[in-house]
This record gives sequence, C-alpha cells and structure tokens, in this order.
Amino acid sequence: MTDYQLIEAIQSTSTIDELLEIAEKYTKTIGFEYFSYGHRAHTPFADPKLDLKNNYPDAWQKMYTENRFFDKDPTILHALKTTAPLIWSDKNFVDSVKLREGAKSFGIEYGWSQATRSTTGLSMLTLVRSSDPISNAEINENMSSLLWFTQTLNSALEKHIVTPQTQMSDITLTAREAEVLRWTADGKTSYEISIILGIAERTVNFHLNNVMTKLDSHNKISATIKAITLSLI
Repeated sequence: MTDYQLIEAIQSTSTIDELLEIAEKYTKTIGFEYFSYGHRAHTPFADPKLDLKNNYPDAWQKMYTENRFFDKDPTILHALKTTAPLIWSDKNFVDSVKLREGAKSFGIEYGWSQATRSTTGLSMLTLVRSSDPISNAEINENMSSLLWFTQTLNSALEKHIVTPQTQMSDITLTAREAEVLRWTADGKTSYEISIILGIAERTVNFHLNNVMTKLDSHNKISATIKAITLSLI
C-alpha cells in the first residue's frame, strides 16, 4: 500500500478498530510484528489520562498493566522529553530491567518509538519485532514514512479517544489576554503588568479572569501552565 493509499484509508475510517487494523498492516509492511500506540493527555497534570492501543500478546498486556510498567517505561519517559526517534537498546532499559526481560519473553525485543505532540497531548507510535536488530539503512529508509504515519494516525485516533475535558484545541485567546499571560509566565504580578502595559491593574485581572474561565482553571498559575502546554502563548 502506497503512502497516498494509506492516507486515503485512514481518512475513510469511522472506528478505532479500523484505524488499528491499518496500523497493524503498516507495521508488517515495513518489517515489524507488533505496534503500540499511546496517548497521554496534557491535562489533568497530576493524573493525566493514558490511552494504550496495541496488538501485543494479551498475556504481555496484562503483565505490563498489573506491574505498572508504564510508570518507568523508558520509551514513555523519552517521549516526555523529546520527539526524536528512539531505537531500543538494553542501555535504554538499564533502570527497567524487569520490563525489558518481561517484554523479551514475549518476543518484544527490537523496537522503534516515534513520538508526536498536539494540542491535546503527547502520543507515541512504537513498532516492534522479535528478531533482527534495526539497521541504520532501515532507519534512513523508513524515517520520513514513520514520521508522517505517526502524525496522520494520531490525528485520526485523537478524534475517538480525546474527551471533552482534554479537547481544548478550539480555545483562543485575545491578543491582550495572551500578552497578560506571557508576563504572568515571567513571574510578574498584576500590578507590575499594569505598569508595563500602561493599563489599570483591575483590567489586568479582568483579562486573567477571562483566561481562567476559558481554560477551566481555578488560578492564574494553572491557567498559565495550560496555555503554555496548548501553545496559546
């Protein structure tokens, strides 16, 4: 299946199962056995919603969940820091030996993880196989394809897994609201911002209250963090 055909197939789906079937076919097309897709919502920050979809053996999925391996999964920790691709190696799992050994026992050994970010959260697509290390030539050949496939698949899957609480991509801030919030992010008080912008302090607070309402936040700190996460400022 060509890239164009894959795009058409993804755009014509109406269910998660159809999308996962496409992901599985793509996985096999470029020489892998398993795929794993994970989406970690931006909010709430303390206990973000995590959605996991994959075609791993049921026994491994159960072991992974029961042992809460996701808390120390180096692929997830890597994705939280960067969207650079991660080619698995033993050194990546030096702090997660039980996870690594458990995965290998199910043929989950050679992996390639690619993360992507959107306004709703962080997502990662991982392709895995049981034999044959991933070569540099293979990486160079499939890098661009995996990048666009990850982004395209994520855009389609988000429509099914993102809840109203995490879907905030339609929120917009006025130019003044964004300006006030940027100064807030720099640690300025409402009074200091009023001096900088040449407006009344009550006007600064008016804009901050509007932002807090839009972002469903109880204080300006929470609103500022959400705005930064959602690339609104």
